[in-house]
Amino acid sequence: MWFYRIFALVVIAAVPLGATASGAGHSQDAFGNIGSISQQKDQPKDQSDDQDRVRLRSTLIQVPTIVVDHSGKFIADLTKSNFTVFEDGKRQEVGTFGAVKEPFNVVLVLDTSNSAEDRLRAIQNTAIAFIHQLGPADRAMVISFDNEIRQLTDFTADREELDAVVKNTEAGFGKLLYEAVDRALNELREVDGRRAVILFTDGVDLDSIAASNAGTIALAEQIGATIYCVQFDTRWWVESAARKQQAEEDANSRNTAYGADGRIPLPGGPMGGGGQPSTGPHVEVEASGVPSITVTRDNGRHGTITENLDTMYNKADVYLKGLSDRSGGKLFKTLTESDTERAFAAIVEELHNQYVIGYYPTSVAGDGKYHKIKVQVDRKDLDVRSRQGYRAEKQ
Repeated sequence: MWFYRIFALVVIAAVPLGATASGAGHSQDAFGNIGSISQQKDQPKDQSDDQDRVRLRSTLIQVPTIVVDHSGKFIADLTKSNFTVFEDGKRQEVGTFGAVKEPFNVVLVLDTSNSAEDRLRAIQNTAIAFIHQLGPADRAMVISFDNEIRQLTDFTADREELDAVVKNTEAGFGKLLYEAVDRALNELREVDGRRAVILFTDGVDLDSIAASNAGTIALAEQIGATIYCVQFDTRWWVESAARKQQAEEDANSRNTAYGADGRIPLPGGPMGGGGQPSTGPHVEVEASGVPSITVTRDNGRHGTITENLDTMYNKADVYLKGLSDRSGGKLFKTLTESDTERAFAAIVEELHNQYVIGYYPTSVAGDGKYHKIKVQVDRKDLDVRSRQGYRAEKQ
């Protein structure tokens, strides 16, 4: 979340002696509200001072909001007066309002993680298809990651530049997901207008040091950008690769070390033998998350899947769902390249039908606490989705 410091601007106008009473009897405050000078004088000084201090200490909280009917159709004709915002159960005054169809700024984060050549090409194709659906005034930044975080562009509306950097992405070893999310959110901190992160990954992080699971979720609560996660499945590949390795080993060998190189393909590729993994060797992934896999023969333990592998992918699922839910975005699980293209198209449509509501909270600024947000509309039979809350930065 970026922060706006609110400064009171006092304008003193000299009124000619011949001015009428109506011309001299009104003033305009810093928020554009017209009020009577005589009424302002009658207001108790301590109450006015308290209100000013609240506004000066507060930061603008922006709440991206989607409104649909029960069929899922976007409702795009609402105005500021249709919305009510509550923070921790207390009604807030809506200060700013961005209607739908306004341009947005998006960070596209691509998990290349040493994908095989055909899989990398699929990632590139779907990312370019997304870029081509952006509006002429929409701006995008592209970040790719494996064992390094690469910011490939600044925010730009130049489609040719965006296409070129995506086509030139390369695969590498490692998987610093949390550090990539941290980088994307911080790039949006000072950006005005609609803001979003689109994260294309399986959700697995391998040894991020400069960022963490909980830390990036807390940062997302501060920044306030909408996060959309497009998740592809890789577990089947890890298991099938281990089974293949086992089949190639001598039948008398009890344990075979299989050094996985971290290749993360898009789902839907050839698996052989009927698709989903079934009973097979036990795949051991070290607790550190490093994909060093040991194939152990069944020895009667049919159907067992290691706890480490369960933990790694369950953690990935929970993480991506947490990012999307808390920010008011969505999690899309894709099985094929076509699924991914449809997910990206749905995200673009949603961003172009998103309201952005802003308010200055009446809660104590800088308390470091999490504050729940609820948005309501005054029309019946509509569904509202927005960020669930925000974490105030400790001051």
